[in-house]
Amino acid sequence: MSDFKNRPIPREVAVEDLSPEEIERITQIVFVAPESQPVDLLFIFGTSTIDNEILESVARDYQKGRFPKVMVTGLSGRLYSETGKPVAHIMRDELIARGVPSEVILVQDRSTNTLEDVTFSLDVLEKHDVSPERIAFLCKAHHSGRCLRTLRKFFLSQILSPITYLAEYEGVKISKEDWYQHEVSRGRVYGEYLRIIEYTRRGDIADL
Repeated sequence: MSDFKNRPIPREVAVEDLSPEEIERITQIVFVAPESQPVDLLFIFGTSTIDNEILESVARDYQKGRFPKVMVTGLSGRLYSETGKPVAHIMRDELIARGVPSEVILVQDRSTNTLEDVTFSLDVLEKHDVSPERIAFLCKAHHSGRCLRTLRKFFLSQILSPITYLAEYEGVKISKEDWYQHEVSRGRVYGEYLRIIEYTRRGDIADL
């Protein structure tokens, strides 16, 4: 394995053929099985792209009463570069346009990475006197393992429920079932695996 200690880990890491045992281990660490249950808060991690179908699903779930509050997070990324608007503001506006009331949406618009998505949101939750015991979090499927560990670092006893969607890069969707079969998805997933190992070592995320 490459030594990435104390150096930025690229979004996509070149990786040679992996053994079946390595594939199984990486899959178990990187991907978390999605769940669907009523919660106190839906936490949406920042993203470089916004999937309209996902936002439609969030709006439908709100209308069905699956959560009373939504937290949108994120400042920078491709959308910020293109529009000058924080990602969190774009997501908020899109959710409002789909029928989610503005008063139930909490906005954290300062974060530039996954760890900041969570740490900066703690102040927003405190400001609004929101103390969720059950939290669903929305993120890319291949990002779910790191998102879970990041939330668990700060929410020690709360129930955490993943809601995931498949990200697509260069026409390749990254799924738990076949990520290792494509160069693009293999590089993305292996990069996530290295981040989880390194950020656990640093103490930035929980060791599960």
